[in-house]
Amino acid sequence: MSDSEVGTSPLDDERSIVASSPSELPKARKMKDESHIVGRDDFANKLVSQLMDERGDCADLRVISVVGEGAIGKTALVRSVCHRVDIKIRFHYCAWVRVGPKPNLVHLMVDLLKQLRVPELRDVDRMDKEKLSDKLLGILMGCCYLIVLDDLCEPQLMDKLMMVLADSRNGSRVIVTTRYSNIPSSIDPWYFKPLTLSPLDGEESEKLLEKCSPAFDVADPPVNLLPLKERILSKSGGSPPKILLLGGLLSATTLDRCTELVNGLPDHPTLQDVVRLSVDDLPKGLEQCALYLTLFPKESQIPTRRLFRLWSAENLVSSVLENGVDAEKCFEILVSRNMVHVAQQRWDGSARSCRLPGSLFDVFYQLARNERFLNIYDCSIHDEGKFDAPRIAIHGNISGGGEAKAQINVPEAGREHSETNAQEAHVEITLAEPHQRMSAKQLCSYLSFNTMKLRTPAGEIAALLKPIVPKKDSSLLRVLDLEGVYKPTLPEELGNILPNLEYLGLRWTLLERLPKSVGLLSRLETLDLKHTNISELPDSILEAENLRYLYMTEVVLDVAARHQLESKKSLNYNIQTIRGLVIEDDSPMLEVLRELTGLRKLALTGKGRAVLEATKHILNMKMLKSLKLQLKDPSCEMSVMSSFHRLRSLSNLYLLGNLGMRSLSELHIPPNLKVLTLSKLGLDEDPMGVLGKLKRLTILRLFGDSYDGETLSVSEGTFPSLRVLKLWRLSNLTKWTIQANAMPCLEDLEIKDCLMWTIDGLGQIKTLEVITLVRERDELKQRVRDMQPNVPIIVKQ
Repeated sequence: MSDSEVGTSPLDDERSIVASSPSELPKARKMKDESHIVGRDDFANKLVSQLMDERGDCADLRVISVVGEGAIGKTALVRSVCHRVDIKIRFHYCAWVRVGPKPNLVHLMVDLLKQLRVPELRDVDRMDKEKLSDKLLGILMGCCYLIVLDDLCEPQLMDKLMMVLADSRNGSRVIVTTRYSNIPSSIDPWYFKPLTLSPLDGEESEKLLEKCSPAFDVADPPVNLLPLKERILSKSGGSPPKILLLGGLLSATTLDRCTELVNGLPDHPTLQDVVRLSVDDLPKGLEQCALYLTLFPKESQIPTRRLFRLWSAENLVSSVLENGVDAEKCFEILVSRNMVHVAQQRWDGSARSCRLPGSLFDVFYQLARNERFLNIYDCSIHDEGKFDAPRIAIHGNISGGGEAKAQINVPEAGREHSETNAQEAHVEITLAEPHQRMSAKQLCSYLSFNTMKLRTPAGEIAALLKPIVPKKDSSLLRVLDLEGVYKPTLPEELGNILPNLEYLGLRWTLLERLPKSVGLLSRLETLDLKHTNISELPDSILEAENLRYLYMTEVVLDVAARHQLESKKSLNYNIQTIRGLVIEDDSPMLEVLRELTGLRKLALTGKGRAVLEATKHILNMKMLKSLKLQLKDPSCEMSVMSSFHRLRSLSNLYLLGNLGMRSLSELHIPPNLKVLTLSKLGLDEDPMGVLGKLKRLTILRLFGDSYDGETLSVSEGTFPSLRVLKLWRLSNLTKWTIQANAMPCLEDLEIKDCLMWTIDGLGQIKTLEVITLVRERDELKQRVRDMQPNVPIIVKQ
């Protein structure tokens, strides 16, 4: 999976990194969602110091413990430090695994190996413990790595893991977060003292409240806000999640209403009290959107692309509600209330992925369970085919068997009077036998995160639907999301027995075919086949009148298009996204494409004349915002490309393949582009003069062989909005000149496999935050360091 997918590491993968001296590196910026580490600067600095220290015994592999009661900010602190550029520079490999109360050693090792992203790894899911141990030891031997074990509950696990973690005396580190104060002394008693987090003091609490709530973050706040501020700080007791939630209330309600809610809390409320208050204040539909997040594994990154489609399929939100609130707006409300954190952002500032904080997950899940809104099961339960909630998630990392049940664990002594004990309360996911079961026929949503291959295709869906197949019953199922499940076995009757299905997610399943009956899913809105081996779709798929989002990887729709044209049935004009479409010469899909003038996003691959014909139709797509056009041969005429400036709504353009142009002109480029990627165009004239005039361009990527010239020149005053520039595999490029006042907003520069000798004028750019150099000449590395001595420089070999 990509880094934005569920289950991947929160750490970026940086390999073979060398840099300027770490002491010369400035403090790196933190991700937007880490505002809740305010007041932890001293702890962060101590953690950084322990990670960086390589002197004497510190060169040995060491375990650093971060200890504190539940919901105190341990994970947030570690994540914020691991996202620092200087930390990424320090370590060759980084990985992050959430351990939890009942870990499975084999699953943990598989997770680690996947995050290391070693190219030769194949079928890692199918290895036994011995092979996994050998593979992990071999990969880590000789490299400097950082591994985070989040929420460690059993010290015995560390003994087993330390047996397979190589120690090459190069400063590798393991960070452990834990609630249990006895664990650090048992895993590395002779080294670093554990970092023990306690509640924030008054000054730190006030800073966090001001940062998380815009109403309080002003130099001279209104006098009538001060009493509410004092009440929030008093009732939060220094607990970061309580401060965040109570501060977020004011973003969505009036001062009087917020004051009433806060005053209604006990003097020493538990986190559960505060979470319940925040959830109860949500409108019903928005409350369900929030609780829905607990279907995803705890602390995982959730792609908003996936989340919004799921919400829509469940009718939790709609693209056209009476009050005009759509999925994105609902998400923004939850973010403003500090219930959801943005994990990754897109180029336009919107959220690419999000995370439900672990401190909230347990209480959210308890509320969802109490309302019978959803339930989580261990991967072994699907054989029974019976559940007790309309929304079910299958998690592969729950030990034992049966149902995952939220169970409140609150210290008994002094519950009413001890704020420490109240904050220590947490919810553990334990297992119990299901009760009040319902049949698969009554399910509304089924999501599986059981992504282990286990040597055979996953049969859980066939087992789930087995009771209703012979009866030809109709299921209420709206969502079937199997993203990442290895080759799930789908019954041939799928389309007949799931007439209400609106979301079918098969991304990363490696499936090779779909049941033909999928074409009968008349209510289907989202069909996600990206990163599968499926090359054809059922004949009637284009007739599905509700299909809006079609994600594929290199799929030919000629059979479906011919069927649609011959049957003369009405075409689906509602479709907004088609990705992964392949068009060949004389393809009947060209006639279909002519009618799809309402497309917003399109990614297609074609040859010569097919691309020429397709681009003629693309010019009529007045609502098109994103276009990826891949040409497989250069026999295409360029008359159509000369009219791309007519695509005024287009903000994201990716051109891949030799389009037969020697240079770019203003007629080739849509005027309102914000993201432009060029690859294999074979331009021999410097494109920067034309591209520099794009006033809104934020990201420019010139990839392999997009430009064959020897020099690039950026003129004075050009690229006024550019923030990210990537130059990859421009093999003839030797010199790059940047004139005064050019690229005044550039933050992120990456040069990869270009073998340039020199860059002139880079030093006059004052906004750079990080520079990445991959396999570049030593002369260039030194010159860049001399011109930008205060900017973190990541050098990969």
